[in-house]
Amino acid sequence: MYLNLAAAVRSALPKKKLWLMSGESASNDSASSSRYAENKNSKDACQASLMEILESQIIPNLLKSNESAAPFFSTDGIRTELPTEEEIARFAVLCIESNQEAPNIFVQSLMSEGLASEAIFLHLLAPAARHLGYLWEDDLCDFTQVTIGLVRMQQITLRLGSEFQEKRKSAMEGMRALFAPVPGSQHTFGVLMVSEFFRREGWQVWMELGSSETTLLEAVKKDWFEVIGLSVGIEAHVESLTNTIRHIRASSANTQAKILIGGPLLTLSPDLYKEVGADGAAGDAASAVELARTLFSA
Repeated sequence: MYLNLAAAVRSALPKKKLWLMSGESASNDSASSSRYAENKNSKDACQASLMEILESQIIPNLLKSNESAAPFFSTDGIRTELPTEEEIARFAVLCIESNQEAPNIFVQSLMSEGLASEAIFLHLLAPAARHLGYLWEDDLCDFTQVTIGLVRMQQITLRLGSEFQEKRKSAMEGMRALFAPVPGSQHTFGVLMVSEFFRREGWQVWMELGSSETTLLEAVKKDWFEVIGLSVGIEAHVESLTNTIRHIRASSANTQAKILIGGPLLTLSPDLYKEVGADGAAGDAASAVELARTLFSA
């Protein structure tokens, strides 16, 4: 799951290039075009090397350092105020700085004040991930920092899970759900978060992270799912999403499965589900759980 994060950053921020043109602009001049091509090839090689270092060294070391970390815990505090914009921005910056314990300490301090884990998921982690995207777009942090920041946020999501699941419900006991990013995307952070919310509601949850459409279709054909959720991050994946939904309906063992969509793109297109043939859409993990509950209680 984590080793897909380098690709996740690229797919989430498609307009941002990891290589930059030299100071001279491209032109029709053959010599200039040749220099541009050489420069691009050199930058692409650097990008490939960076990816290799991230995936083979930096991310595994981050994961190893988190293996013995204790779960977060709640207290008798009574904080009801949601994280402020300043706190969200501060947390996002902590996730990309060198002190790997600082983000954990920040989250625990909020929980010690009485902030619920659900609020941390919805009102700290999710907006902080978006804030990293803004920093990237404004050239205030680099690709490596964004990748490391997302890794740390996913680590915190998993660590929060044990405390979050202590309040597990049985309302949807026996119901099964599968969540995945749309094939071609690596938008795994939202998939991980919505899975935690469904588990707490009593659902049995499967995830297909970074899978091809073929693998995803094999999964829905082999096993019975009441809900199949797909996360879409960018407009370029809408066509793929439409095709995937059509193929899922043709392949699913449960021909009445409800197909839900979520992800950052819904902020701009809340009615996208109608266009792509889904049964509904949710802007965040809590809304997705409520939507599923509504669909199956009707």
